Amino acid sequence: MLITPLPDGISARIEEQAARLREEIENAPSVPAREKTYYIRADGDDCADGRTPATAWKTAREPERRGLGAGSLVLFRRGDLFRGGFRALPGVTYSSYGEGAKPRITASPFDGAKTGSWTEVCPSVWRYSEKIRDDCGGIVFDGGPLCGLKKVVSWESGEPVDSVTREPFRGYFDLTGDLSFWHDLGREAIRAEEGGYVYLRSERGNPARRFREIEFLPRVHGITIGGDNVTIDGLCVRYCGAHGIAAGTVNGLTVRNSVFGWIGGGLQYYRGGRPVRFGNGVEIYGGCTDYTVERCHVFQCYDAGLTFQYSSGGRDPICMDGVSFRENLIEDCVYSVEYFLGKPEDPDVSRIMRWIGIEGNLMRRAGYGWGIQRPDKLTPAHIKSWDHENRCGRDFVIENNLFDRGRAMMLHVSAAREEWLPAFRNNRYIQYRGADLGRIGPLPTSMAAYREDAVPASLGEETFYSV
Repeated sequence: MLITPLPDGISARIEEQAARLREEIENAPSVPAREKTYYIRADGDDCADGRTPATAWKTAREPERRGLGAGSLVLFRRGDLFRGGFRALPGVTYSSYGEGAKPRITASPFDGAKTGSWTEVCPSVWRYSEKIRDDCGGIVFDGGPLCGLKKVVSWESGEPVDSVTREPFRGYFDLTGDLSFWHDLGREAIRAEEGGYVYLRSERGNPARRFREIEFLPRVHGITIGGDNVTIDGLCVRYCGAHGIAAGTVNGLTVRNSVFGWIGGGLQYYRGGRPVRFGNGVEIYGGCTDYTVERCHVFQCYDAGLTFQYSSGGRDPICMDGVSFRENLIEDCVYSVEYFLGKPEDPDVSRIMRWIGIEGNLMRRAGYGWGIQRPDKLTPAHIKSWDHENRCGRDFVIENNLFDRGRAMMLHVSAAREEWLPAFRNNRYIQYRGADLGRIGPLPTSMAAYREDAVPASLGEETFYSV
């Protein structure tokens, strides 16, 4: 299996392909109105009937309050911003209407450059006036790429220390480095009804004068899937400290023509004083049938861009049946695609994956986004299964994808048995010369350097380039 230097012009063509995909996704047409259509706009009225653009509702949660039934279509006005996430109802489709940019769903409660004020509490450290109830996983300035460096406190030793550097941390006066921040919710708190202040170190003066836009990433999902047969088509979800889309065991979830960016970073939990952060673009945690994500742009996720997973031992039967990720552009996420299925405690319980397809996606720069703040620097990969049992019944195919560079590795693909591994077909790989291809094979997997004599034969006739 030959690894060749990247031919001249390939990098430029990849940039062109990515730019074309972004434009096509951004400009994809909305779902046409039908009999049971409801409208939402930022200057609407929740006391109206929602049945026409002129009588549109105002808030994203109004359809849930009204209890819309299956077959309904909810359209958000393009160009509008809706703060706070919402719960998607069973059998309901969510899309957009009008002209302009996709409607934005954001968990960020405020634009800190326009709402509230900043007070300098010690040299170069500023406190934001508006309290935030849910743990703030990140701060994004002017839409990126500038973002805050979250100070996460560990209590494993009983005394507060920086979870990465292990240095003592006594409070906001210990913030070091421009744009580092700390959210004071109290010891080991991930939510407080009374809220907590955000402290930001800005070495170039008042943050509200320094930046045009300051968005917070509280530990809130953008869209929570509340039942089966939900379709999300043509929305933009940003600035969520939990997941962009979050679902448990669900059937018939379709996500297409949508954008997910700057997702995650919130505290998932404390365990024994140790903090764990999380945040995926689109996630199903549990079983699923007919789960499709297609032609979406997913970028800057603290964890995975797209994922289906279930790790708990337990005794619950889990079937992941009919998963399709195709023609997506995934950039600067720690894991482009993450999947895993843990082994049950009871051997008589069924846990299985089947009919899985990851096809025609462009995955770029795994581990190069803002998730580099993570303490585990060696885990990023484009395909990440971890070392779980990952039992697969039939037809798990990864084909026609382009994997464009990974900070730690390209692949981490494993299963308890060789026959449960996915089949790789006609993929292209671009990795830095001498860097790791990754880990692939039956448990336990091992690292393979990115060179001809280390590429596993199980990958088949793939195309490998080095840069």
